[in-house]
Amino acid sequence: MTDDSQLIKCVILTLRKENVIVPNALVAEIISVKEVVESENNPEWFLGIMNWRGKDVPLLSFEAAAGDEGSKVNLNTQAVVLYAVGKDGDGVTSPYMGLVMSGVPHVSRFTREQIVTDSEEQNDHPMVAQKVRINGARVNILDVDAMVSMVQELSA
Repeated sequence: MTDDSQLIKCVILTLRKENVIVPNALVAEIISVKEVVESENNPEWFLGIMNWRGKDVPLLSFEAAAGDEGSKVNLNTQAVVLYAVGKDGDGVTSPYMGLVMSGVPHVSRFTREQIVTDSEEQNDHPMVAQKVRINGARVNILDVDAMVSMVQELSA
């Protein structure tokens, strides 16, 4: 039997084409996006600013960051609100970020032995820290630090 202290608790987010994992501690809430205020001259991956609990939160598209067609925000759009914890913590424009999802997220627990680097897959996605296999299934580890940096560069 596995000792619970050795388990890594993650949330698996289902996107249009891929699944990503993020530590459970970085997920603030899963929400339905009501309204997004768009701004001009921003990259496709920056969908705009949404209001969450009275705070302005940047909303990002994982697919558009990879050069695919960006997500369209409508009344059925679901997003995960993440704590925007950068490496240095300085200059974060919002303590939160939103990421558009297309499926139902679920919480899972893994041991370190179950997570293996996927040496067959090249990582060229700006929001992916590493491509791995968990029990044989391909998943991406979300790079929240990179996402924070991307949003910081927009506001600079």
